[in-house]
Amino acid sequence: MLPVSAVRVLSDSSKGSGVIRLTAGDPDFKTPKHIVEAALREAEEGLTHYTSSAGLPQLREAIARKLRTENALSYDPMREIAVTNGGTGALALTFLALLNPGDRVLIPDPGWTNYKPMIIAAGGEAVGYPLRRENGFKPNISELEALVTDRTKVIVVNTPSNPTGAVYDKELLGELVELAVKKNLYIVSDEVYEKVVFDGFSHVSTATLPGAFERTITVNSLSKTYAMTGWRVGYAAGPESVVSAISALNSALNSCPPSVSQAAAIAAINGPQDVVDKMVEEYKSRRNYFIASLNEIPGVEALRPSGAFYAFADFSSIEKSSVKMNQRLLSDARVAGIPGSAFGDAGEGYIRFSFASSMEDLKEAANRISLALRR
Repeated sequence: MLPVSAVRVLSDSSKGSGVIRLTAGDPDFKTPKHIVEAALREAEEGLTHYTSSAGLPQLREAIARKLRTENALSYDPMREIAVTNGGTGALALTFLALLNPGDRVLIPDPGWTNYKPMIIAAGGEAVGYPLRRENGFKPNISELEALVTDRTKVIVVNTPSNPTGAVYDKELLGELVELAVKKNLYIVSDEVYEKVVFDGFSHVSTATLPGAFERTITVNSLSKTYAMTGWRVGYAAGPESVVSAISALNSALNSCPPSVSQAAAIAAINGPQDVVDKMVEEYKSRRNYFIASLNEIPGVEALRPSGAFYAFADFSSIEKSSVKMNQRLLSDARVAGIPGSAFGDAGEGYIRFSFASSMEDLKEAANRISLALRR
């Protein structure tokens, strides 16, 4: 039986009256107006039917232009890019395309909760590689290499990271690629938070590093960037042999991505990008406030994330069990987060809070947590 995402379970179970839910990474912003208007216009004109299983050609062309101009990556839009039902769909289909029964996949620990069930569903085995706080939640290449066996086929790289907010620089990514080349591994590069970076950090796409392009599947999504989580549009870009398999699987499992959502995605990618900059500036303000507030609470330590929109806070000096700590915050402070153990063994002792919520909610949540823990 597949494990169920703790994020989904806790997001649903914490809907009680008066609970501030800082659980899911769902921006509280509305989808920008020009994107919604484009979707409405295309729907009224009849774009409400099946599309290619790989997505509308004009959307794949827009994605190819985006990847070329923003990420320095050149893909054939008709053969090397597939549109999917969100970044989740892109990752799940990628694992189905790559894995044979018994293949091992190295995943970040702590890392996104959905990697493991996706890999299991594809017949593979997920093996966590530790991301330690003393190393800025970034991998140690020697430790990573020690986990590689003759059954290892894929390594997952997630930068900016969910849940830690770590951003990998070109040097570290280069070392990861060198390992993948040495061990003949595919790289699945999860880049859905690429635009949510702070303090002068910049995102580097893994596939741009020497030796990476031919073995890397780049996965991205419009969900976080444009506050479009419910529109369900993501994509995978990579070698034709893998992308064609992703498209075939998409046809078998989903028929095609939603047509109206694809119209919205075209407008998002081709339209003004200042809407993204404004949201990122607001996330930065929220981060600064919430991290500082958590660190004022005795026994709580929260590192300042360089990207994404999560506070990954260490409560272990108060309570070793992140599940018990999370339950205490829910019952005593009426604030819901996600236990760090849901993201892997290395997340024990931590709680992840999303600061994609409003500043009003973050201020009230910080106050409630402080009062509850000072009693």
